[in-house]
Amino acid sequence: MSLLTIEQLTAGYGKLVVLRDVNLTVDEGQFVAILGPNGSGKSTLVKSVFSMTDIVAGSIEMDSRSLIGLPTESISQHGIAYVPQRENIFSSMTIRENLLLAVRHLDSPKAEAALRDAFELFPILEERQEQGAGQLSGGERQMLAIAIGWLARPRLMLLDEPSAGLAPSLVKDVFRLLRRLCEAGITLAVVEQNARSILRWCDYAYVLREGEIAFQGTSEEILADEETVKGYLGVSPAVESLLH
Repeated sequence: MSLLTIEQLTAGYGKLVVLRDVNLTVDEGQFVAILGPNGSGKSTLVKSVFSMTDIVAGSIEMDSRSLIGLPTESISQHGIAYVPQRENIFSSMTIRENLLLAVRHLDSPKAEAALRDAFELFPILEERQEQGAGQLSGGERQMLAIAIGWLARPRLMLLDEPSAGLAPSLVKDVFRLLRRLCEAGITLAVVEQNARSILRWCDYAYVLREGEIAFQGTSEEILADEETVKGYLGVSPAVESLLH
């Protein structure tokens, strides 16, 4: 069953058109990757879902209800969480304070119960909950950002480059965690540069090139297409070997 449906989307920023006639579907329970070289429009695509771009044409629907023109807060209430690449935590606060801020709408007992659930999924955050978030490593910072998004109990999480700047071993940890979240019932749409790495964890992927969908398919289909791998993903065998 389709959860998010994007049809003939043309969008950008002011007069700058970045996406052209993009069609994308995320089915409930799927882990979908959005791939492509820098400047291909990947981040613009997920930002468009959250009303952070200028929509020129097309439609974006969640459960067959249009999201276009809705304020960001209303889109969140539709069951969508967005984890941006940057500025995704409050560095001046502790880990615990960041997490409590995410559940501030709950009364104290429910907020504490939500934190216990989060700590089961993210045990490293429990160990360091009183530590300043600004002192976290890159991988720990991403875990905290994902945990904050997860605490909203979304049906759909949009993540922008969750592995950016991480060592290959930490990239695996992040993708393994996302796979667990998906298996726990959260649908995922993830913008990612580490193409071959995420293709080992996701169910389906879209490859963008110059603002258009160049290829789409299952992980197996994309990795089997050498033209797509070399021309659109730009991943060499040497880089791939680092991801094993």
